[in-house]
Amino acid sequence: MPEVYEYLTEVRYPCDRAELLRRATAGGADDAVLGRLGTLPEQEYDSSDTVHRLLGQPEDPHT
Repeated sequence: MPEVYEYLTEVRYPCDRAELLRRATAGGADDAVLGRLGTLPEQEYDSSDTVHRLLGQPEDPHT
């Protein structure tokens, strides 16, 4: 399964879950990735590292 960060490269933080889903969709994310992002709490995210930590994924190697 592709890593979520591959679909969030254009995200500007802070942002909310809806923005993460919009950016991932625009980036061509599949249903599995969108489903994982959809499990995130409805809140503001300050960085990609926070998103990946909550998803239990390795942090974005590009940050």
